[in-house]
Formats: sequence, structure tokens, C-alpha cells
Amino acid sequence: MIRTPHSTLVTMKQAIQAVVITAIALLGIGATPASAGSPAAISTPDESARSALSIFAKTWMSKVESSEAQNRQRPTVRPGAAHSLITYRGFGDDYKVELRPTGHPVSPFIGILRYTEQVYTCQEAGSDCSVASSVPVTEIFRFQDGRWVY
Repeated sequence: MIRTPHSTLVTMKQAIQAVVITAIALLGIGATPASAGSPAAISTPDESARSALSIFAKTWMSKVESSEAQNRQRPTVRPGAAHSLITYRGFGDDYKVELRPTGHPVSPFIGILRYTEQVYTCQEAGSDCSVASSVPVTEIFRFQDGRWVY
């Protein structure tokens, strides 16, 4: 049993169902389109949400870039037979942003940010590092009350 903020006891199954239902609603999976005359009908993405998403994504990626600089300053060092192996996490320079309508007035859009996380390895401190592996990352944000929320 889990105690909610409103002092209601719910089972783990109920909590998971609530999370799944919320995710489905935010992503618009299985939603039927609203009628063209209804206030909930969203036919094209709002340009203010699109431009706010662009600014939000640039800010987010600058934080990611700062994280890479910190990771580079504090890499993981594993001693080896001949040389130590140095690794740190970094991120690709490119990213893509996508705006999708949800059909829900409280959170009318979701923003999808895609970029690549990379693990760099070096043979010794000060040597050139190379990308050892890459993992695609997808971040999903909601547009609520006129701003993007993580």
C-alpha cells in the first residue's frame, strides 16, 4: 500500500495504472480527435509553444553541455596493465525537437527532445579521447500554463 499526498491508501497496481493512464493521456495514445468546433480541438501546433520549446531545448542542451564539462573534469579512471583507461560521459552536438498536440487543454502539447549520449575513452590523461559507445536519448516535456515543464 502507498499513502498519497491526500492520505489515501492505494495499492501498487492502482499507482501503476494511474501513471500509465497519465502517460497515455499526455502522449495522446488511443485518443479520439476532438470535433473541429470544440475548444479542445488542436489542428496545428501553436507557434508560441513551438518557439518556447526551441528556447527551452537550447537551455536544456546548454545544461547537458555543462554536465559534460564536469564529467570531463572528473572522469572514471581504471588502472590497466600498460595504461590507465579513462572514461567520461559526453553528448553529441546535434539534437532534434518535435512538438506534438495532446488534445488536452491542461497540457495541450508535449515536446520531444532527442540527442545522443556518448561514452568517451582515453588511454591516458591528456591523450585524445574517442567515442566508445553512443546511446540515443529521448526526453519528453509537457507544455502547461504557458511554459515547458520537465
